[in-house]
Formats: sequence, structure tokens, C-alpha cells
Amino acid sequence: MPESAWSRIAGFNYQPSYGSTGLELWQKFDARTIALELARGKKYFPRMNALRWWQSWSAFNRDPQGYAHNFSTTLELAAEIGCKVMPVLFNRWHDPVLDYGGIYIDHFFPGDRFGWVRKPEMFDNFMEAIVGGHARDERILAWDLCNEPFAYIQRPAEIPEIVNAEFAWLKALHGRCKQLGAIAPVTVGIHPDHGLAGIEQIEPISDVLSIHPYWIPQPDKPDGGKADYEKRLDVYVGFARQVAKPLLCSETCWGERDDAKRTEIVRYTLTQLRKRKIGKLVYLLHHSLIADAHRAEFGHVGFPGNLSFIEADGSLRPGHEIFNEF
Repeated sequence: MPESAWSRIAGFNYQPSYGSTGLELWQKFDARTIALELARGKKYFPRMNALRWWQSWSAFNRDPQGYAHNFSTTLELAAEIGCKVMPVLFNRWHDPVLDYGGIYIDHFFPGDRFGWVRKPEMFDNFMEAIVGGHARDERILAWDLCNEPFAYIQRPAEIPEIVNAEFAWLKALHGRCKQLGAIAPVTVGIHPDHGLAGIEQIEPISDVLSIHPYWIPQPDKPDGGKADYEKRLDVYVGFARQVAKPLLCSETCWGERDDAKRTEIVRYTLTQLRKRKIGKLVYLLHHSLIADAHRAEFGHVGFPGNLSFIEADGSLRPGHEIFNEF
């Protein structure tokens, strides 16, 4: 990719430490803790310039005014450490043990086939308060409509009704952002398993193409799967050039319980991104009680391992200063 402002994005996804779900994190909103954790991030990673910050529509529904106030506070806290924010409006990634919460099929599938929760204009108040309330806010890096939609076990060709319904939902959110006058780009953080088909799918509703290219070491392959990983990155770069849109990695760096192994994952991953001039928002800045963001003494750790860069006690995870080399 040619050098651009997007190439110079160097930041993190951030989830506060004190909760295990989006609803809990926002209902227990703690500005002091957040300020402390962001200050730690800036101390350890001085060139950090952006944060991808997940939202909670469910928490908004409990207290719309309070949520809107807290959202504004997050933008202030981020600006104080020199970071812009990419709010993730909705989430479709789910964990079987420590589920973050968010959107499920019955939220967007038409009719009552999957339940009765879907209602016309059910997301309008949230969109108006968050996107509309900050449509011209220059502290917004981009609006991420949804984290990892189309996350199915079945192949999309086997469930076209659901795929089409989900895209229609995302397209409506995209249109609403534009109607509300959002000046920041709109994007969608696509699931890493989807490859070229995934990025092609969300391109019509993305001003910036957001990818989640996790390299997961594969012991059964002589090179650990690196050749396949690098080929996938090259395909992403080629497609971005073809459609003349910026490319941003908005999630990456697979986890590990072992610090040294995680450090090597981070080193290899960021080396490949830098080689292609792809900016990055790495996962995850700080220890948190959400899934796979902590050591085992804080709860269940699944297949992705521990993805955090800063420990629960505020110290830097061993070896993770490697981020600063990129």
C-alpha cells in the first residue's frame, strides 16, 4: 500500500478492566479507572494515536442520557492522551463462555422466524445520540458499524436469507450514519476467516476497509502458516488498490498464555503489516475481565489465549514493548 495517514495509525482496541461484558462495562462506567489505564497505555506506548472502543447498545437502552454523557467523556479522555477514537457501534462476535453481548440474528432477521425482538427503527435513538451527537466531531477516527458480522459456522451460501438480512441491517446503519451527517469515514471490522469474500462483501458500505488479520501459529505446517498469512495480506492490499480505498487493520495479534510466544506473534504480525504500510489497532491494550483479555487467575481463558499488553497491576507485560518498534 502507498504511504497514507491511515498507514500511520498505531493504536489499540481498548476494553476497561472492570467488567466482562459490554453491558457491564458501560453500566459501571468508571472514568477514573479508564483515565488511569489510558495513561498507562500512553506511558508504555508513546506513539499510540488511536483507540478502537466498543460500544453497548444494551447499556444505552438502560440510560440513554447517562450513556451519551459517558461516551462524550471517553472522547475527552482519549484526546487528553493524543488519541482519536473508532467507536464500534455494534458487536457480532460472541464467546461461548464469556460472551461480550451485542447483536444476534433475531435482532435483524425480518419477521418472527427467530423471535420477536426485531422492531422497526429499534436502533434509531442510539444512532442519533452517538453518531448524530458527534457527527462533526474531529475526535472520531471512523465509525465502525459492527465488529465481525457474518460470523457463522455454516458457509454463507448455505444460509443466504440470514446473510442478506444481516447485510441489509448493516446497509441501513451505513445510510443512517450518512443521513446524520457523519464526517468521519464509515467502516466494518470484518471477521478474519472471511478473506477476500468478506472484504468484497462489506466494501460497498465501507469508506475505509477494516481487516482483522490474525496470524495463528499452525504447528502442522513447516512455516507455521506464515506463507498463507502473507498471501492473505497481499490479497487484501491488492483489493484495496483495486477499489481505491484505504486499508486499516483494526484488530490483530493473536493471543498466548506464554509471554515469549506472544511477543513473537506480535513481532511477526506487525512486521508483515509494516512491510505493506498497513496501519494497525492491535488487540488489546489492557488487562480486562472480558474474554481472552486476562491471565487464568482472573477467569476462563479460551483458545485465543491472553491478548492483553498491560497487566492487571498496571505493569507492562514482559516483551510487549515490542509494539514500539513498529
